[in-house]
Amino acid sequence: MFKDGRNKKVLVTVMVLILTLSTVAIAANNIYDKKLTATHGRIKFEVDGKDVTKDIENKYGTPAFVVKEYGERSYVPVRAIAELMGLEIDYDDETHTAEIIDVKSKKYEEEIEKRDKEIAELKKEIEKLKENVIEETDIKAIEKKLNDKYGTYKDVDFDITLRESKNRIDVDIVMDLRDIRQENAWNVMGHNNRKTMVEDIADTIASKFPNADIYGSIYDEFYKRNVLNFTMKKNSSISISYDDRIREPYDRYYIDKLVEDEFYVKGIYDATISRISVDGYEIYFEIDFSSKYKSAWEKLSEGDVARILDRIADEIIYDYDYYYDNDVKAYVYMGNIEQGKYFRDYRDYRGTFTRTNN
Repeated sequence: MFKDGRNKKVLVTVMVLILTLSTVAIAANNIYDKKLTATHGRIKFEVDGKDVTKDIENKYGTPAFVVKEYGERSYVPVRAIAELMGLEIDYDDETHTAEIIDVKSKKYEEEIEKRDKEIAELKKEIEKLKENVIEETDIKAIEKKLNDKYGTYKDVDFDITLRESKNRIDVDIVMDLRDIRQENAWNVMGHNNRKTMVEDIADTIASKFPNADIYGSIYDEFYKRNVLNFTMKKNSSISISYDDRIREPYDRYYIDKLVEDEFYVKGIYDATISRISVDGYEIYFEIDFSSKYKSAWEKLSEGDVARILDRIADEIIYDYDYYYDNDVKAYVYMGNIEQGKYFRDYRDYRGTFTRTNN
């Protein structure tokens, strides 16, 4: 069509498209022919530093040129430039319209729209999960608060740990009754104080996490068992249970209750068994009560006390002496002052109590 040469001029009788920043180039409504003088060979194309002028001319059969009549403006093949930029051209012969389509941008927009929808769905799922998830920092804060308040309660040392899962919090309350003072304090603590403690612990947790069910226990490391279990379901009151009697060593629940009941009917309301031990061929235990019941104590004869201690010894022997071959020795204290000694030979069914001269 055109011959090579930098300054050779030819007449062009075709319409050319002006390369602009617009994405759509629309042909003029009024179509007409006009003779123009064009100069080609002056314009070069580079892509990433590589001269692609010849490649464009060979591919499209049309070089870039300059039209003098339009103020020395440069004209280039719009399809060539568009494709170099990663764009597509759609030409409509009827309307003489060339549409430049940014295919990559359209794909990116579709991908972004897809990702936006996925993100929106994920956000909804996260919000749903948040309703059933308890923050670790909240759990630790409540755990610290409870340990500050009940780490030592009624002279008993407790270690409280909270564990959370979906819609549930487990409360592990651990104590160690190997220390006589701890064991005595636990016995003196009584059921009402124990109930008050676990109720307050459950209420404290429920006030912070109202959608969680609460399960808890008090576990003694010395006797290796739960001594109390409690449950508080969402929007329900607390339920507390004590372990059923188990015929094995170190079972103390029924012994504690028996001591309390035996002395209670004699007007001594705070008697507790403070120590039980099995050493060699002897069972040993101690009973304590406060001095404010001195008058009730002095009304009891040695025989009265012996019969009370016989019944307590029967229970202890049943729980601790598998072969019924242990002697039993016990001491009674009032306000930490020894009141007398009980002894029972393993061959006898009854023992004797001897008061101490104070």
